[in-house]
Amino acid sequence: MLLDTSEQNVRGSSSIIGFIDEGGRGPQGFDRYLTVAGEKAFHIGNICGTCSFFFERLGGANQSVDVEAVVAHLNTGITKLGPPVIPALALIVPDGKYKVLLQEIHPHLVKPGGSADYFIDEQVALWGIDGFWGLPHSPKTEYYRLRTQTMTNERGLFEFLVPMFPHNWLDQRRLAEYAVSYSRDVMPTAVSISVFDVKEPATCERGKEITTHWCLAHYLIDGHIKSTQRPRKTNR
Repeated sequence: MLLDTSEQNVRGSSSIIGFIDEGGRGPQGFDRYLTVAGEKAFHIGNICGTCSFFFERLGGANQSVDVEAVVAHLNTGITKLGPPVIPALALIVPDGKYKVLLQEIHPHLVKPGGSADYFIDEQVALWGIDGFWGLPHSPKTEYYRLRTQTMTNERGLFEFLVPMFPHNWLDQRRLAEYAVSYSRDVMPTAVSISVFDVKEPATCERGKEITTHWCLAHYLIDGHIKSTQRPRKTNR
């Protein structure tokens, strides 16, 4: 459920979050990475439009981003975008022009290789098994699936929520605190930064219902504990 939208043009940011690209022969690198404090946190795919979509957790994915400036507002739940939330969030994201969405979401936890894993289900159905490794892709992290929607012209929307660190790193004390909040109908807000990819194979079998994947990945920079409880609002 979309609750509110806003736009923000961020300049002169000192955020520890960044994006880099590497490889390739042109000015734009082939492989893309999300970084935290200068370390590669996620390999977030490449610029090839006919390659399959993927993300993969790397060694730098080991911390949340400090959102102390808005932590009180986030923990009590946001109902509308605007001051002081939007200006404060602008301090923790890299330079760029952003579309900010406030949504109520219904996340479904997925473990690699388990039930509902996109990389062994929908991706294999369209691209098949990787010819080099002979195995489906592994994101090397559990993640959440959000919307999956069939659209017109053989296109499908696939939406993912990706935490910065695994469940076994979560603070049990904070989990208990959020459980109490939810029992009182207080819904804290999590924060993610999102990347959108459109992917379709160069060739595919005729008769497939979906031949183009629109993949929207939300990297959870604050709020993994909140995402383990029940549906809540998320700034993206």
